[in-house]
Amino acid sequence: MTNRPRLNTEGSLVAGLAAVALFVVLAVVFLTASFPAPAGFPDGAAITKSLGAAMFDIAPGQLMDDGEAAIPGEGFLVAFLLIGVLLDAALDGAVMLAKREEAGENVGLDSGADEPADAVAADGGTSPADGGEE
Repeated sequence: MTNRPRLNTEGSLVAGLAAVALFVVLAVVFLTASFPAPAGFPDGAAITKSLGAAMFDIAPGQLMDDGEAAIPGEGFLVAFLLIGVLLDAALDGAVMLAKREEAGENVGLDSGADEPADAVAADGGTSPADGGEE
């Protein structure tokens, strides 16, 4: 049987006030910040083609159709590659964290003695035989 979560009231009042003060400061900064008007791109700008040309070091004029304008894509390329590396690192970390191990050995779902082979480890890997709850 599970119990309801209880509110922890023994926390520090100073930490709570510091968090509220930080929220107020950040809210004031964000609400009073001024941004320039967005410039946008010219009509007929081929952003995706310009990014592809920058990625593969091709002259943008070779990819553009009639009426399409090339834009400098190097700034986009850096952001595109950084986001790709970040997403790859996040995926690798998620796979590493999801892997269960016991004493250095990888553990599969079928490693339990009395668990069926089609069991799903949705409870963090505990079973009733190990002292977990049903």
